Amino acid sequence: MSGSVPSGRVPRLSIVLPCLDEADRLPATLAAYLAHYPPNPAEVELVVVDDGSTDGTAAVAEAVAATDERVRVLRSDRNYGKGHAVRTGIRDARGELVVFTDADGSYGPEEADRVVAALAVAPVAIGARRRTQAGAGPLPRRLAGWVFNLAMRLLLPVAFRDTQCGLKGFRREAAAAIFGRATVDGYAFDVEVLLLARRLGLRVEQVQVRLTRHDGSRVRVAADARRMLADVWAVRRAAARGAYDEAPVRDPAG
Repeated sequence: MSGSVPSGRVPRLSIVLPCLDEADRLPATLAAYLAHYPPNPAEVELVVVDDGSTDGTAAVAEAVAATDERVRVLRSDRNYGKGHAVRTGIRDARGELVVFTDADGSYGPEEADRVVAALAVAPVAIGARRRTQAGAGPLPRRLAGWVFNLAMRLLLPVAFRDTQCGLKGFRREAAAAIFGRATVDGYAFDVEVLLLARRLGLRVEQVQVRLTRHDGSRVRVAADARRMLADVWAVRRAAARGAYDEAPVRDPAG
């Protein structure tokens, strides 16, 4: 993993963007976020994590980073999975608040602001798409989502309406506690994160957000459904053997 050298400043907000072959869509997402937030790196940083892309995603991100010091780029030597990319970015993030969101621009900066605002009342805040949006999209994605949600309801005690929304935020202490323990690299990483938050005694605030859909789904129903089931089963086994049974975390912000 390689990245730019930290400047030593601690920004108020870190936004982590996990990427896999997003050379076409990442520039617009970065432009939208950079235009929305203050130009001062002490206010915000964007941490782009390239998860072994083969289409020049890292080069695109580094070109932006060369012109704007609010952007930092981390690169994996191969594709590990979205969970690994998110975990890598959050562990490297320096902000007092940390948010991760999709690099394809599915959630604009205004939606990220909703999650950030919720962190004033809870150490963890997650986006929740409207029911019509969470169940919409191309048929392959809907099928994969249905399989995952069914497995999750049957196997794991995570009582959140929309665990898979790609927009979640954390206070720094909560992020360190959760992602210091998280291990899932694949599709079930969101569920593991929420299970850890629950076991650590961290309050989770749900915020309704608007999803902007983009073409180019990479979901492969048969292969991805198997990976989803394997990930959910791995989290269940870890929970059963007490891997997530830790003492509650004391969050100084309450």
